[in-house]
Amino acid sequence: MNPTNTFNVATRNHRRRGLLLTVAISLFPFCIPSGSETAFSQDIVSKPPASVAAQEIAFQKYFSEIELLLCFQGKGSCLPYDAGVLHEAYQRLPALRNNRTIVAGNSSGSIPAAFFCCFGFSDSNVAYAEERLKNGNRDAVRNMEDVNNKISKLSKGLSTEIPHWEVREYIAFALGVPQWQDAKSIDEIVQRSHASPRYPCLIVASNKEVLDNKHPRGNLSSSHLKELDPSNMDVLWRTEAYEFYKLHPEQFSRDHPNLVLGPTRRIGKAATFFVDASMYSLLSRIPEEERTADLRLMKDANDIATAILASVAEPSYFPSVVEREPNKILPSDTHPFPSTIRQRSYTGGYVISIPGQDVRRMLPGIRVLGTGWRHNPLVARILLKNWLLADCEQLAFLSEYWSDLEVNPDYEFESHIEVRDLTGQQEYDFGCKRAAELFAANIGVPAFVNRPKYNYPAKRAIYPNREVPDMFIDPNENGTHPVLRTMRGM
Repeated sequence: MNPTNTFNVATRNHRRRGLLLTVAISLFPFCIPSGSETAFSQDIVSKPPASVAAQEIAFQKYFSEIELLLCFQGKGSCLPYDAGVLHEAYQRLPALRNNRTIVAGNSSGSIPAAFFCCFGFSDSNVAYAEERLKNGNRDAVRNMEDVNNKISKLSKGLSTEIPHWEVREYIAFALGVPQWQDAKSIDEIVQRSHASPRYPCLIVASNKEVLDNKHPRGNLSSSHLKELDPSNMDVLWRTEAYEFYKLHPEQFSRDHPNLVLGPTRRIGKAATFFVDASMYSLLSRIPEEERTADLRLMKDANDIATAILASVAEPSYFPSVVEREPNKILPSDTHPFPSTIRQRSYTGGYVISIPGQDVRRMLPGIRVLGTGWRHNPLVARILLKNWLLADCEQLAFLSEYWSDLEVNPDYEFESHIEVRDLTGQQEYDFGCKRAAELFAANIGVPAFVNRPKYNYPAKRAIYPNREVPDMFIDPNENGTHPVLRTMRGM
């Protein structure tokens, strides 16, 4: 298959979506941050009200037609499995074939999410993605995943991370660069790309400085200085630590050179969502105290590559990624970025397995489909919590609450993951088989979930322009918020 033809097909399909999409997309650049306020807010002030009203109507209409949130959930080097799930989902779900879908990704799932953000869903694009995800070279990552080798290195205080260069083939795939083999760097691959975000997309990355929890004198132990509010993913200093550091600012500077002690215990969000301009505008309508992540705008190929690297940079996988354009993070009046953080870097998307809460609260009518999550063994879970505060298992229970169908690997495939003995084609077949089985039963629910605090529509939610009878749990008692129904199947 010729990749150039594939991307040309994507462009033609995108144009055929009609005037509505063109009008809607024209709204989204207004959301680009500029200084202390967004260009979107400035435009509202400068344009006649009638023009703003027309733009808002188009924006609302565009998102009222979105039907699906497809989450590519990272499972280490198991991209062929996700390709198999994609194959089965595309055959069954009109929302994919009609590009009425938001794509999301974390960890390795950021790679297919980025591709479909740029090029959209079509027969040729899906077939091309399946081929590249199935047959891409993942030897370096699979070797690095060897548990015995990794534990041995960690016990000796050695690094297990491999260079970002090892994902160059997948960066090229996501950015539509068919000739990448002779590139000398990822930056060179980015320069060869003409890709830009065209379709709604969300890629998860965790915020290293905010989450950093290591004890300064123990590489594997926790400092116990911070706490996480799982309802909105805010990280705060423990009260005793905050009071101590207020009295000893010099000690604070030595212990936390990339942070600033703010006026309250709050440090910042545990995660960042890299989003296209449409999702930037949509999710910014949720109050910051309810939203689960900072929003970082993606405008071009460089932003997309940064999002992928930030999301795959899991602890012990790849080095963290330093944010080079913090001006693209949504400004905040209540918690300005520089008030608590001197530098932002990203360390993987593991922290939110399904980024469905904010999206579902803004779009109550959509379905949420996950390609499957691989839960961490106890040792890895404890290490991650000691290093980066967040208990990934407990947070997975919260985020998986939002899935309507999740294609989690079965025990047979899990056993193969442990020894990494499958070819790409075999993993792909497992993904197809498992997805077909769950789609046929119209059920695929996680083993455990926790009910989140914000389980009702946001104040500025956009409701579907079609009948969705199972949006809410009935009855709605005592005038309380209508609770969003989940785990509904497709």
